Amino acid sequence: MKALNIFTILILISILSTLVSCNNKEDGRIITGYKEYTITVASQKVIGLLSSCGNNYVSDVYAVMKEHSAEWEQIGYIDGFDYETGYEYTLHISETSYLDHSMGEPAWTEYELMELISKEEKKSEDIPNNFIPEWFYTEYCENIDSSFKYFIDAEDKSVIEEDVNSNPIVTFSGLYCYIENDWTRWFLINDNKEIAMFGFIKKENKELTNISESYKSLIPEGAVQGLMEWTFIIGNNPENEENAIKYDVFICSPSKSKSAGPTSVPWFYKDFTQYYQEKYPEAGVKAVAVRYNIK
Repeated sequence: MKALNIFTILILISILSTLVSCNNKEDGRIITGYKEYTITVASQKVIGLLSSCGNNYVSDVYAVMKEHSAEWEQIGYIDGFDYETGYEYTLHISETSYLDHSMGEPAWTEYELMELISKEEKKSEDIPNNFIPEWFYTEYCENIDSSFKYFIDAEDKSVIEEDVNSNPIVTFSGLYCYIENDWTRWFLINDNKEIAMFGFIKKENKELTNISESYKSLIPEGAVQGLMEWTFIIGNNPENEENAIKYDVFICSPSKSKSAGPTSVPWFYKDFTQYYQEKYPEAGVKAVAVRYNIK
């Protein structure tokens, strides 16, 4: 009986040790996977979608092709890799997967350079335009409606009206303009979800007393909460305002109440009066304005 009791106690100690060990692993970082392989890194970065702590964010990523694969895919960061645009690389890297339940994002993967095999100055072929999945636009972005409205006051209204309806700076050249839900980045994409242009949005408040006269014939729907100026910066440098496009933005409450709907909606305005006065000096242009809204 004593021997049995001792045996039982030893089993219980073993079980408890195992449970403690498992709990410790769950409370700290553990490695769930490790492998090494060779990749090709394309000569230019592309736009991709990364995740951190449950949040998605757009960033430049490496376009890589793993050994025994014919498809390009993205990697956000490779530790120890000194990248230079215009060169295609062959690297031997490690891929380590981690799990830590105390982290905001408990499972993640890290990549590290093991060996630089080659570096060749060349243009990589068949690189995808971007790695942003289609669901990102439908779930995390808003689409500016391309069916804009306009107001024209001119002696020769027909020539201005024809230009407005065909001018790429007004029509977005048939592309779709998406804005992230937090109103920080924008994208112009085509039907194939290829990015034609992208950038950041810089926002500044404006006084409602500074409303252009040309806007008063294009009153937005809903109650106006405020007026802002949004600068659509082109490219991946949020500080570079060269060739930036500015819009006056009325922030309005939704015209129709929806319990799960947005609490505020932006309406985009652009005064093209000076632009068309200079482009068509004989047309007697007094005012030209265009209004866009979120689709």
